[in-house]
Amino acid sequence: MVMMWHLLWPSVLLGLFFNIFPACPLEIQTEKNHYYVARGSSVQLPCAYTHTVDSQQYTEVLWSIVSADRDEQPIIWFTGNRLYSDLYKPMEGRVHFTSANPQNGDASINIKDVRLSDMVMYRCAVKKLPELDQKDLDLTVMEAPSQPLCSVDKEDNSTTFKCRSLHGTPPLHYIWSKTSGNKVLPTQAIADPTGATLHWNITERECGSYRCTVESMVGTKHCDLHLDCSLPQPNIVSSPRLLTTTAVVAIVVTVTALFIVTLVIAVFLYRKRKQQSHDIEREI
Repeated sequence: MVMMWHLLWPSVLLGLFFNIFPACPLEIQTEKNHYYVARGSSVQLPCAYTHTVDSQQYTEVLWSIVSADRDEQPIIWFTGNRLYSDLYKPMEGRVHFTSANPQNGDASINIKDVRLSDMVMYRCAVKKLPELDQKDLDLTVMEAPSQPLCSVDKEDNSTTFKCRSLHGTPPLHYIWSKTSGNKVLPTQAIADPTGATLHWNITERECGSYRCTVESMVGTKHCDLHLDCSLPQPNIVSSPRLLTTTAVVAIVVTVTALFIVTLVIAVFLYRKRKQQSHDIEREI
């Protein structure tokens, strides 16, 4: 019980000081109050501050989680040049100050490996007596879009591109672009309300490579596809006249070759018989 009070008393004192003291020169600057982050990534919650009084007091920085009923759970605390970073078990080892010395004007923190349970309101409180200030920041954790799947359906001259990311916290936005040639998306291409399907009647100049990009507040992924418009080569059909001429030439060549072969054989046989007759006469 004593240990718990030792950890919580800075938060209690900060609350009392805010009620007692009016607006103070110490001021925390933040660009925005709501941050979006993809689950599993890291996020920086900013808490840069300035102060105008040259006080010898230590600067104390306390980050805490603020619940719906406004209760506070300290998560990291810097005071008296000492750091306490293990105040909240679920975030132990995942939350760190971005600066090695948070009392020099930068009390921002980094949260690593962000989980859905980290989607809460955070409070940065800075105190340098008699000055103090605090800011609340909302953190929304989202699922980044998964790698989209691309496909193309062609039927005659009609073409449909399809692109779908199966995982991701909505809203997801689909953006089509052409990545080859003139890199201009066909003007007649029509997308469905979600943008995930693109349809048009294709012409040859629209062939090439295309890209579908799906994006959300916490991530971007894309897939590429190629539209091939190569036409089949026409069959070469000879005309009847050309076919007849070719056939006649083939016949003439064949007949001529047979005639020559026959003539050669006949001459050979004639000479052989004549030689045989001559040999017989000589023997007689």
